[in-house]
Amino acid sequence: MEVHHHPHIEKKHFKEYFLEFLMIFLAVTLGFFAENIREHFADQKKEKQYLRSFVEDLTNDEANLPRLLRSIEHQQLHAADSLPLLLKNADTKTPANLIYVFFRKMIRQQGIKVFITDRTIEQAKNSGDLRLITNKRILDSLIDYYKQIEFTAYLQETLLEMKKVLMQNIRPVLNGFDYSELIDSTDHIFNPNKTLYLLAAAHPDINNCLMSISDIRGLSITIRNMILAIVDKAANIKKLINEKYRLESE
Repeated sequence: MEVHHHPHIEKKHFKEYFLEFLMIFLAVTLGFFAENIREHFADQKKEKQYLRSFVEDLTNDEANLPRLLRSIEHQQLHAADSLPLLLKNADTKTPANLIYVFFRKMIRQQGIKVFITDRTIEQAKNSGDLRLITNKRILDSLIDYYKQIEFTAYLQETLLEMKKVLMQNIRPVLNGFDYSELIDSTDHIFNPNKTLYLLAAAHPDINNCLMSISDIRGLSITIRNMILAIVDKAANIKKLINEKYRLESE
């Protein structure tokens, strides 16, 4: 009868198990740290890409917002300063071309969002990448900047409601046929060659117009000052970004 002998299996010592465990642990740990370092550098690169894009957007805002400021000065504040003087002694027999022109300009409005480049902030918010901006001061400044723009847009909506009231108030005062003479084929407001006259100049109607003009003037000044502050803030944020990240030198 043949006897089978099992091969002798040498048992590992504890030190060998521990060494294998240690090697596996070190390999996993080093891999973990290597991945973290890779992600860190990738995030740093992406952070700078976002900041460059923010600088481009802010530069566009600095270039575009002065156009809005000029419109506010020309269409609203200049008109609001001139109309009370023109309406003070207004009647239906005195030429009223400038009154028509100023009223027509005053009811117009351009929203601040048209002059703002918000591509980067929208992309960063939608992707959750705002977290990549590690400098808290810069991040807080950017968030506050776009909040100021939103608040200015809200004030402009309020101003638009005031202009709707003004539109109702000028209906008894202006002649609709003459009112339509102020717009050319390109929607440009101009002073026509014909002489325009008021439809009526009753004191209560004129007074209602003056009240609306005063409200519009007051809020327009607030909006103008806010836009001036936004332009200054854009320049300050750009300066802060360059100081912290030296993007211009790269």
